[in-house]
Amino acid sequence: MSGPSTTVAPSAVTRPHWVVLALTFIAVVLDGYDTIALGLSIPALSKDWGVSASHFTPALALTSLGVALGYIAVGQLVARFGCRRVILAAVLVFTVGSLLTAWASSIWELTALRFVTGLGLGAVLPAAVAHATALNPARLRQSITVFVTMGISLGALIAGLLGSKLIGAYGWPSVFVAGAIASAVLFPLLWLGLPDEHAVLGTVEPAAAKHNASVARLFDAGVRTRTVLLWGFSFLVFGVFYIFSSWLPTLLTSYGFTTGLAPLGSAALGVGSIIGAGVLMVGVLRFRMTSVLMITTMLAIVFLIVSGFLGADKALLLIVFGGVGLGLQAGMIGQAAVAVSLYPAGTAATGVGWAASMGRIGSVLGPIVGGALIALGTSTSTIVFLACVPMLGALALIAALGRISARKVSDSPDRAVAAAIRG
Repeated sequence: MSGPSTTVAPSAVTRPHWVVLALTFIAVVLDGYDTIALGLSIPALSKDWGVSASHFTPALALTSLGVALGYIAVGQLVARFGCRRVILAAVLVFTVGSLLTAWASSIWELTALRFVTGLGLGAVLPAAVAHATALNPARLRQSITVFVTMGISLGALIAGLLGSKLIGAYGWPSVFVAGAIASAVLFPLLWLGLPDEHAVLGTVEPAAAKHNASVARLFDAGVRTRTVLLWGFSFLVFGVFYIFSSWLPTLLTSYGFTTGLAPLGSAALGVGSIIGAGVLMVGVLRFRMTSVLMITTMLAIVFLIVSGFLGADKALLLIVFGGVGLGLQAGMIGQAAVAVSLYPAGTAATGVGWAASMGRIGSVLGPIVGGALIALGTSTSTIVFLACVPMLGALALIAALGRISARKVSDSPDRAVAAAIRG
């Protein structure tokens, strides 16, 4: 299963590959579903197992750690085995992991299973983005990245809507069984429908592929500052998002939501996330992605502040947290689009993977911080006000990244180069 050993000039792709777009998108949808499945199950798990919700912090944190490690490893895995094989292996891992989670009987067993599942979840997104962008026209790279990554948002929405009904009718294990069944159905479709990118584009020397997949490429002279800014932005936005994706159902119980209705908070985040992805897809057609992300980050801050002043109006709370999801998920999706435009095509999986892995480190710390605050009895309003602090930092970082990117474009005498580094 080693990489190809001959050099062939890549062929130019001029027409969209709709099957690849559809399959990679669906794979990421299931990734998004499984990623938040534990968070929306915690209120019911806490009740069934007779423990405080904060006891599930290790399981949430280790899930994110597994995902982060998957992100970090994906560049080298893609360089050696190709995107198709990595996607297939990753989907298989999180399918089995999700199914086994449904039979977990202790917190530590649950934690171990979610860590392994996270490894598969982490590898799917960067490999899917790299595969979809490689097999489609270069001019559509950012739009395709936003589209494929939007699957995370749709998966979260489906999990929130379906999870509420499943948990109410069949208990918390049904959320994981449903995800495993859907992934098992998708696997043969991926096997049959995803082409090997080397067969379409031509093969490359293993040494060149390994060089392109090296993290050192992300610190080349022309991109190192922007890499650091992008990583910082990802870290902060992911961290805040995963405080709420992990703990929002639990937080909403303090407003009178039942354990059956609390997963609607995840659905609200998912609806806002879909809208946020739509904002990105429309905005990038006219503005720089960094400019769009500045706006969505400011929106997240505004909605967080508003949510801190709300009372027990359930419908209004869901709407406002949908706005929070819009701003936060737009940042999570948009950072991948910036990464795709920032680095050469051969480095796309590595660039997307490492930027997202920095975000996932934030997502490891986010649930820990949220769990600690809940364990201390911190009110929901205080938690959302505290979440504004890292979001202000994220706003400063994306603004700086936008200024540097604009200067790079204005300094470039070549419009093609300028377009390539536009972010």
